[in-house]
Amino acid sequence: MIRIFGSGNSGTIMRRLIIALCVLLVPQGALAWPSWLPFGPKPSALSAKPPSLDFGDKAKAGDCAITFDDGPGPHTGALLDLLAARKVKATFFVLGQHARRYPDLIRRMLTDGHEVENHSWDHPDMRKLDEAARRKEIEDTLAELKALGAEPHYFRPPYGAYDPDLVGLARKEGLELVLWSRDSEDWRYHTVSALEGNILPVGQGAHGIFLFHDIHDSTIAAMGGVLDDLGKRGCRFVTVWQFRSANATPQPLAQPQAPDRPIPPQ
Repeated sequence: MIRIFGSGNSGTIMRRLIIALCVLLVPQGALAWPSWLPFGPKPSALSAKPPSLDFGDKAKAGDCAITFDDGPGPHTGALLDLLAARKVKATFFVLGQHARRYPDLIRRMLTDGHEVENHSWDHPDMRKLDEAARRKEIEDTLAELKALGAEPHYFRPPYGAYDPDLVGLARKEGLELVLWSRDSEDWRYHTVSALEGNILPVGQGAHGIFLFHDIHDSTIAAMGGVLDDLGKRGCRFVTVWQFRSANATPQPLAQPQAPDRPIPPQ
């Protein structure tokens, strides 16, 4: 019997030759991870970019897009009063079911000059849905918002969780995915200093796409101080549309946020 894996140096050389041959026979790219997927190698090993997703982390200094997710809700009216008093235009990524419950707030957002965008119907992890369910989440919300006078251009997936198929589906619906570069974590922290510490890390300038939630009364209470301090640090408050018009450059994928923040009942 022929011993392919022999002992000594000859056996070692033979094993190395066979391993090298196997690697050469694997089709090119078969061992590569798509680097914009939310799994695979560590981020430091990734180099390619996701398909035209905007995280806003390389914006021009001073461009600040203030965004609010998951509303409208009982506290949104007070937030709109605050924004009007400071002449700040924001972008609201709203849930379809909440738009149906608070249609007058959607109309006021539009009247006041804010952007109203799509955040799904009831905040599922879109990666866990089949295509039909994903389409329904997006289309039902689109229909609700358009009936109230909005013309959405963007889709922000709940939890920031998505995959390439969702990117393609959103585009078929005329929407681009937009995430964020600065997360206030206002579901966890409630003071002006804590929120500012999250959205303005030490050593980084005041710019980017800022994530807040208008369903938290503590966020509304802190927002005046946050906006005042951002203004002092040179923020030019813009909508997401204005922000992307000036800064639309695809950015590397960040790890999608885990779905660990249930939406409280309204």
